[in-house]
Amino acid sequence: MKKTRLKRKSKSERASLAIKLDKVNREIILIRDDHRCQKCGIYVEGCNAHCSHVIAKGVGASQRRFDLLNLKLLCYHHHINWWHMQPTEAGPWFRATFPVRDKYLDKYRDQGPSKITTVEMRELLDERKEKLKLLQSEQGDDGR
Repeated sequence: MKKTRLKRKSKSERASLAIKLDKVNREIILIRDDHRCQKCGIYVEGCNAHCSHVIAKGVGASQRRFDLLNLKLLCYHHHINWWHMQPTEAGPWFRATFPVRDKYLDKYRDQGPSKITTVEMRELLDERKEKLKLLQSEQGDDGR
């Protein structure tokens, strides 16, 4: 009897772009936030480094999902056990700690996700790759 292999469904271009953008954004946030949990200040890396959205990213690919100012770095504990479990404390903390970013994020509050096109995603990925290269080269220049 001949075995038949199930073909794995390939990801759409949009899904692949979203994954790549999430990965590049995570690397940028790690550098921007100096690998430090924004709540407790401990050094984080690997699975303890959670890149978390301030305003929920929504379903699918949206502008706010990939907005660097809508991302913060938290340790596992503060992401899971504090940010998501204590929103009445976490929200005011963010507003007090990052008032300029909070004001900027007003554009995302009380609205559905603003869609991003596949073309915009490709362009954004190229921009973010360049930004990451620049940040990495700057990091190398200061002895890290």
